[in-house]
Amino acid sequence: MPKVQNVTTGKPKITGAIFRAPIGTPLPTSATEALDAAFLELGYVSEDGVTNNNTATTETTYDWGGTPVLNEQTEKPDEWTYTLIEALNPNVLGTVYGDENVTYNAAAGTIHVRAGATQVPDQVYVIDMRLRGGAMKRTVIPIGSLGEVGEIVYNRTDPVGYPITIKGMDDGTGLTHHEYITLPSGEQYSLTLAPSTASVAVGATATLTPTTTPAGGLVAWATSDPTKATVDASGVVKGVGAGSCVITAVFGGLAASCAVTVTGG
Repeated sequence: MPKVQNVTTGKPKITGAIFRAPIGTPLPTSATEALDAAFLELGYVSEDGVTNNNTATTETTYDWGGTPVLNEQTEKPDEWTYTLIEALNPNVLGTVYGDENVTYNAAAGTIHVRAGATQVPDQVYVIDMRLRGGAMKRTVIPIGSLGEVGEIVYNRTDPVGYPITIKGMDDGTGLTHHEYITLPSGEQYSLTLAPSTASVAVGATATLTPTTTPAGGLVAWATSDPTKATVDASGVVKGVGAGSCVITAVFGGLAASCAVTVTGG
């Protein structure tokens, strides 16, 4: 059965989102363990976030009559695209130009970048993000090759950014990246409804109050018999005809109800 709590967004961790380290650095095997000290944090990423292209390309063979008889995968790139916007961060500049081409003198407050055509060495990349309800997701790219650096634009309104594409390479086991997810611990979604019983006259109204975790959750409402009572999007119940019905609130796959008695009419 579908559950709305399985639908999520991806946001960066406050402590950093994208990291890199030399090939051979011990790899994490969970979403929450501390990274090896060799990993460098790459700072802010633009509001476009991270895009992963992992779609296979296939070639279909047809017989003489036009019937497809073979569909064969020709390639399956695993590419990660994002824009790094800390243009004064030596770790970012080293990602783009190679660490050996960036000299940072902290005491003097200077950075020297030497740009050339030398291939930037492959690195291990880690992408961390927060999911809905406190879940954590970590993507580990054991061998990430710098595939492309987009146009670097300098103007007076936009932050200087480095649009980067990292290509995941075969790690020797036929895999190009790993994903680790740690689900929220304990109950992350809850719903209560007050009152649990109510009485309302025909033509009159009563308001039901839902309490959700996380607070302020969007609640859906339903009535078991609209000829007895209706309910609007704010939980306001209106008596329609004498009798009884059940008003139900739904949030995060959870339901809470109130037994309503309608009088008069």
